Amino acid sequence: MSDTNPYIEGIYNYCDRWCERCKYTDRCFAFQKQLADGIDPLKKDYTPEETWAYVGKCFAEAMEMLRQYAEEQGIDFDNLPEVEEEPPSEKAARLQAEGRNVHIEYVKCARGFFEANETYFEEKGKASIEWVEMGITGQEETQSRWDRIVDQADVIKWYMFFIGAKMQRAAQGIDGMYDNTWESPEQSDANRTARILMVAIDRSIAAWRVMLHVFPEKEEAILQALSLLAKLRRMTEGAFPRWTEAGPDVEW
Repeated sequence: MSDTNPYIEGIYNYCDRWCERCKYTDRCFAFQKQLADGIDPLKKDYTPEETWAYVGKCFAEAMEMLRQYAEEQGIDFDNLPEVEEEPPSEKAARLQAEGRNVHIEYVKCARGFFEANETYFEEKGKASIEWVEMGITGQEETQSRWDRIVDQADVIKWYMFFIGAKMQRAAQGIDGMYDNTWESPEQSDANRTARILMVAIDRSIAAWRVMLHVFPEKEEAILQALSLLAKLRRMTEGAFPRWTEAGPDVEW
């Protein structure tokens, strides 16, 4: 980032897409561009028509940029040669398959936990209200406790599918980590993706630990979720041992 450029280069390519909780929105080009285009990323009540109109505008702009780049490079954008894709290496294919299988189990486990315990949470909430009314616990203390529970549930749900998508993207990029395209293997798309994947896994693990502390009677289900996340973490760290060195240099 230069003195004249307030933006962190490429930060929007390797983030968790949770703008409401991001401390870098003022230095994110993608976020600020949406604001300039009349779209507030923090607003949630856009109509489908408004959303798709903006998506269409973005696609049109992207296509125009691609055509301009192709012209500058002497590439006939309308007559591109057919390129046969090379199959993934055994390492990449194995990580994709194993990651997909573990993630599917994790999603089943996490979704099952919230669906199976919906009535349980409602009863716990009613009991908390009764305790406040009887003077057993304070209102602020109880509200703070439930705010924390809801917050951690939001974390788990936000990253539930995100983890699987980023696992697949990182795995698909393994074979190209040492291409000249990248400044270094640590700054490759795969390694940068692995970094935000690890952030998502670690935040999910922390959220489940809070759930375990608050609801110890649900230990079996929560430990199953934690075990699956631990597997995904070991797989990611094994494939990308230098993920901590990936840019941009920010603290998520």
